[in-house]
Amino acid sequence: MQLPFADKVLSVQDIVLDEKSLEMIPPKNHEKARQNADEIMAMDFEYIVRGKKYNGFYTRLKNLPQEKHPVVILNRGGSGLFGHIDAKHIFSGFATSVIRAGYIVIGSQCMGFAEDGAPDEMGGEDFHAVLALKEFIDADEMADEQRIGLYCASRGAIATFRLLAETDWAKAAVVISGTVDLFDDAFRPEMTEHYATMFGGSQEEREKRSVLSWSEKLPKSTPILLMYGTSDWRVDPRSALHFSEKLLDLKIPHRLVMFEGSDHMLSERWQESRAMGVAWLDRFVRNDEALPDMKKHGK
Repeated sequence: MQLPFADKVLSVQDIVLDEKSLEMIPPKNHEKARQNADEIMAMDFEYIVRGKKYNGFYTRLKNLPQEKHPVVILNRGGSGLFGHIDAKHIFSGFATSVIRAGYIVIGSQCMGFAEDGAPDEMGGEDFHAVLALKEFIDADEMADEQRIGLYCASRGAIATFRLLAETDWAKAAVVISGTVDLFDDAFRPEMTEHYATMFGGSQEEREKRSVLSWSEKLPKSTPILLMYGTSDWRVDPRSALHFSEKLLDLKIPHRLVMFEGSDHMLSERWQESRAMGVAWLDRFVRNDEALPDMKKHGK
């Protein structure tokens, strides 16, 4: 199978489930991962944005009918090579449930893998690499550019909320343990040094990446599902409460789910949380369900 926009990128390579990838997957999930690898096509591609080289990924079920299908832009977590989307995420992890639900999934690694590739700035220049994905979606004959959703975890929320604030084409967003406040140094003091390394760490740069500081820029037409674990040590779940309060004040449709005793990736409630994410996308992206009434009403 060929990348539908191969003429717009520098190079293309298949993402395969090899023995090294299997080592990163729990043995109990190996059989299912192999089945997924047989049924899912996945490709890595290198592309240029604003003169810099980035890597991205494209994946979908092999047997999708030759017709228009809804699309999900998946915004990765982690930073640098840690957390980049690879075979384990596609065939047995973060992206699998969305792919198996029949969505075309595309995303940026927010960095280049080559020696001359762009660095990851956690929402700096790399945001333009995410923004550029829309051109590839438009070039894919099987992708329905009128039905695009966003799906992210952790730092992926930075790109997700910037996309919502700066574009008007996303129908819904699913956010897992999203980073919404980069000013909370007390929760993870070590992140101060990490931010300095990734993007300089200035107040101005932190604010650009903290949707809590500019929630009013978000559209009222894009429903947001927020899912957090109460035992997460990477992202303070209380930041989601503060963010939800802002969304309530702004009458932005959203749902906040706190999974009791769950970790950063909601491991203890994996199946339940992933099913909720797909159901949200199905409602507002695939089926274009009417927006909920955010005005006070009822008896």
